[in-house]
Amino acid sequence: MTSDLTRILIDDLRLPAERLTDDTTLDDAGFDSLALVELSVLLGDRYGIDVDDDIRGAATLGRLDLLIAAKRSGR
Repeated sequence: MTSDLTRILIDDLRLPAERLTDDTTLDDAGFDSLALVELSVLLGDRYGIDVDDDIRGAATLGRLDLLIAAKRSGR
């Protein structure tokens, strides 16, 4: 997982650092529907990307990180 995503999850969403690994599911990391919306808004504000439709399909934090990287590179 990139340091950008880790920083967002810890600093902005206040998720517990000990739960944040590439293999951690979104549920196990502490995401609820509000946290997913908050993350979508943060990513839109910071990077100008829209992940609303795809974020729930990212089964793990590692997959979420790949999704964000792909969106940021325009793929």
